[in-house]
Amino acid sequence: MQSIRALLLASVALFAAGSASGQSPPAPKVPDCTASEYRQLDFWLGDWTVIDTTSSVVFGSSHIEAAAGRCTIREQYSSPRAPGGAYEGTSYSSFARTDRRWHQFYVDSRGTVNAYVGGSDGGAVVLLTKTPAGKTLRMTYRSMVDGTVRQIGETSIDGDAWTPVYDYTYRRP
Repeated sequence: MQSIRALLLASVALFAAGSASGQSPPAPKVPDCTASEYRQLDFWLGDWTVIDTTSSVVFGSSHIEAAAGRCTIREQYSSPRAPGGAYEGTSYSSFARTDRRWHQFYVDSRGTVNAYVGGSDGGAVVLLTKTPAGKTLRMTYRSMVDGTVRQIGETSIDGDAWTPVYDYTYRRP
């Protein structure tokens, strides 16, 4: 009991001495998003006309900007003349320092909600999610030499054979 009391008194005395000197522990370092991993999707930033690559038909427009201290990329997609009626979608994409992967959360005006996870792959950013039907949806973003961005969507049942769903080209207006 005496040793516990002595240890407690010593701890209080050390705390009081530190407080009396006006010194406080250093603030923890706030992580920033300046590392190259956080910049892997910066080629996608800007205002874009979204075109179906195969038919050259304009599908809509997208405004993509850095947000949350440049740690997040926010997309606002709009397609007033989409098949089935006007369509809007919003996504938030971020490189997570905890698992060192890209995450995208996408919601749209038709009630769709998708959470993608992926990473950099040969100059592209590839994101994957599972559909309610058990298929895997793969979305690939690639910066092209002409300044456009390609976004290709594919599905797979087994992860080996992929079926194209869409192929968009983002072109600056």
